[in-house]
Amino acid sequence: MVMIPLSLYVTVEMTKLLQVYHIHNDPELYDSETNKKIECRALNITEELGQVQYIFSDKTGTLTENKMIFRRCCVNGIDYNHPAPSNEQKLKVRPGAPVPLMVNSKLQEDLSFIRNVPVKLNENFPTLRDNRRNFQNADPDITGRAKHAQSLQELLLVLAICNTVVVSKHPHHDVMNASGVIETAVNYKPPPKKQLEGDDRNADANESVASIPPSCQPLSKKLSTPVLASEKIKLSSRSNSDLGMKANFKNLPLQKSKSLETGNTQEKYSRLCESRSVTPSPPPPQVPLLPLKKIHIEEPRTTQRNLSPIASSNDNSPTEEKNEEVKPPRPKLLNVSGLLFVGKKSKSNVSNQSTTPSPCELKPIFEAESPDELALVDAAHSYDCRLLKRTPVSATVVVPGEGLVEFEILKVLPFDATRKMMSVIIRHPRTREIILYCKGADSSIIANLAPTESIEAQQNIIRTQQQINSYARQGLRVHVMAKRNLPESYFMEWLNAHKEIELCHDNKDKLTESYCSIETQLTLLGATGIEDRLQEGVPECIGQLMAAGIVVWVLTGDKPETAINIAYSAKLFSPQMEIMNLTARSKSAAETAINIYLSDIKGQNPMSNNIGMDVGVFGRGDRNTQRHPEPSRTNRKRALVIDGKTLTFILDARSKLQKPFLELTTLCSSVLCCRVTPLQKAYIVKIVKEILHKKTLAIGDGANDVSMIQTADIGVGISGQEGMQAIMASDYALSRFKFLERFLLVHGHWCYDRLARMVLYFFYKNATFVFLIFWFQLYCGYSGQVMIDQMYLMLYNLLFTSLPPLAIGVYEQDAPEELLMANPSLYKQGRLGLVYQPHSFWITMADSLYQSIVIFFITLGAYYNSDIGLWEFGTTITTACMFIMLTQVAIETKSWTVIHVISIFASVAVYFLFSLLYNGVCVDCFGLPSNYWVMQMTIVTPVFWLVILLTIVLSLLPRFLWLCYSRWLSPQDVARAVRDRKTHVARGEEFLASWSRSTSTSSIYRSMDATVKSGQNNILTSVG
Repeated sequence: MVMIPLSLYVTVEMTKLLQVYHIHNDPELYDSETNKKIECRALNITEELGQVQYIFSDKTGTLTENKMIFRRCCVNGIDYNHPAPSNEQKLKVRPGAPVPLMVNSKLQEDLSFIRNVPVKLNENFPTLRDNRRNFQNADPDITGRAKHAQSLQELLLVLAICNTVVVSKHPHHDVMNASGVIETAVNYKPPPKKQLEGDDRNADANESVASIPPSCQPLSKKLSTPVLASEKIKLSSRSNSDLGMKANFKNLPLQKSKSLETGNTQEKYSRLCESRSVTPSPPPPQVPLLPLKKIHIEEPRTTQRNLSPIASSNDNSPTEEKNEEVKPPRPKLLNVSGLLFVGKKSKSNVSNQSTTPSPCELKPIFEAESPDELALVDAAHSYDCRLLKRTPVSATVVVPGEGLVEFEILKVLPFDATRKMMSVIIRHPRTREIILYCKGADSSIIANLAPTESIEAQQNIIRTQQQINSYARQGLRVHVMAKRNLPESYFMEWLNAHKEIELCHDNKDKLTESYCSIETQLTLLGATGIEDRLQEGVPECIGQLMAAGIVVWVLTGDKPETAINIAYSAKLFSPQMEIMNLTARSKSAAETAINIYLSDIKGQNPMSNNIGMDVGVFGRGDRNTQRHPEPSRTNRKRALVIDGKTLTFILDARSKLQKPFLELTTLCSSVLCCRVTPLQKAYIVKIVKEILHKKTLAIGDGANDVSMIQTADIGVGISGQEGMQAIMASDYALSRFKFLERFLLVHGHWCYDRLARMVLYFFYKNATFVFLIFWFQLYCGYSGQVMIDQMYLMLYNLLFTSLPPLAIGVYEQDAPEELLMANPSLYKQGRLGLVYQPHSFWITMADSLYQSIVIFFITLGAYYNSDIGLWEFGTTITTACMFIMLTQVAIETKSWTVIHVISIFASVAVYFLFSLLYNGVCVDCFGLPSNYWVMQMTIVTPVFWLVILLTIVLSLLPRFLWLCYSRWLSPQDVARAVRDRKTHVARGEEFLASWSRSTSTSSIYRSMDATVKSGQNNILTSVG
């Protein structure tokens, strides 16, 4: 209990707690944009921050901003670019809102053709017009443009409804208390509307108003109150003879809080209208008008059943009481404010616009679980395909050229990492066809496309794949959209079987199989490319971490081309690196590829001539460079790229490929894993920990990173836009990835060094104290008698020597933070465990043994053949040991602070104060032998102080000489860097001082010359 006492555990825990406190309050780890500091959720692993050898990082939201920006889309192989606005840096966008979208004029032009062609060819959206005619003899160019416009129309529809986006009236806000618990959710009301004159009365009614698109013109030029989504005019067409194409609404009065509805239940077209009694203006000519047969007015239903917790929030009528209770919003979905419309409008469109925004132009607020979905819905909204309302069984969308359409949602197939896609099954409101729309990764969608003999369709697929690869090379996140028409009988059969599976236990695999069974025989619709920019400081941070010797793995679900582009941008890869691409479609191919790479790197090269891009298993750049390796190949830095399917074979324990694969990764400075699932992420971390026995750190921001974060030795969560799951599962929470540099290189280095030295010092001071008691047993016949008072034995660790270890563990700095940031290679001191090693422990024990011999036998010799008592002898030894322990702290301290000085002098003061009081007051205290007046009698003798001085010098002389040798003659990397820095600083100060002296001297000489010259001039002037 004296050698390794309980106080050691207490001191270690207190030290870690104080270290965490200083990390949490580091101003350099504070993010002013999000107003968040680092959050330390684990209090007992601070030393592991300085020993990290592998970092496993997610990409989306961790390395990137997770603010998706719609950049490109492809339909029928035609690419539509959406560049960033020229004034993007100057735009003031509300927090959480995406960057404004520059609308592509060519896409607008192609899409507008759907409104101008007399008859549309799209069977999903049959036109409701009188003048239908046979289109077989139409101009082929018009036919092609019409088909392309309909393809664009359907792609936008998929972007709008194939998601889980919810439409809300107000932004969603959570109120969190100090404990991190969400207490209430508050609906923030929009700011009061500006009361303006004339037509501009409601121009600023909603701060998310977009520019007026051509397909949704205002119903009235003098709207006094915005129309709410819950107040709709339902129009239905049974005959084209009653109203015709030139129907107008001038004679149709609209009563307050009324709705117009027809009796046809199969066709439900909805249009937003004004709630007050006004006369709407006739629609513009380019908006197709739905013919009506029967219009009647009915009172709106006062109660509606909300069938889903994520249904759209219905706006209240303006006539309702203001004191109506406001329901709290859903407490878990991501919300993003309106997207500004900065695209240029044509003159024809501008001429048809009113200065007052119509209700259909007031963009609702979208809430989604994924930023990708928000970007896609916002993009569709910018092209007038507007999601206005969603319930569990329906979705109301403004479709370009068709008006407001309400689709019946039959089933939503959620996204999962195995399928890498999501789908929605709808019933068309007119044709009653059942259509499956899906979006997902290109590898999943294209693999499930229906075979076709159409040359045009095959060329469309080829061109789309080329565009997809181009998007990926630009670093864009690629989504592919497709559809499938489902027969009624087939869908009902599948739905019944699926419902049975949903009722089973452990049905995860069966559900996936059920989803995959219907997500086949697809027809390609198009693809999109979304930009997800790197966070600020990410390339510099990764470069510093790799320079520190840490192996960085990036695990992402993106396709390889996209991930590689981001890897180069983030400096995970460099042009000087040798990129090894490991892609196999079977176990044997994976094994062959790994063996070839290993033999090639090690110089054995048995099959290096067979390595090439044409093998079909893996590739590594240019074929010629592979067949003629460079002589210095074994010294080059390497990076490995591997996909999820290859990992499936490698991670299978039966394949016995884990060790060869990990051996290959140890020869690489960075690894990029593409198309990986959350479970694969966790398993990769697990095998690195168990097989390579390395300290691992995992960092991520989403729910799919939770398993990886929990598996690693250190889990770091990024407080991004994908919820709090990663943070709740992590040990530490950062707001930015760039903070990881300082977090590890500075705080990690300090925490490891401090704890290692503190623990060694604790062993040293306790071992020395125990050895003193051991030597006394040689002179008391091993009776167990001790020469030190029991109170001193109890308070030695608890009181007398408790402060110096805390000062070492919390405030000691072997190197300043500027030096650690500028020299990341110094991190290897903790990464390789150079401070606390087995030989360090034994050297400390040997030093303790030596010092105990010096203390005991010098004291014994000083009092030899004297009449000194047992307690005087023990008090002298205890005092000498105390002074030596504190002097040891003084000579090993590298950065002095007030805390160090106070801890040393306070320990001495407490020791003498307690000894004098205890020996002067207690005659027979606590039933212990009397030490009355022992300290008072001992400290007045010269021998006592001579023993103290002599033992201090002889005990610490070897340690002092070793410190001088290790710091100045043979320093380690940290000591050498500190010494060089001091040398440079001293030289700089000398240079500045000499320069200042020379400058001042020359100034004096110049002033003296000026004085002499002025005197001579005065003399000449007076003489003249």
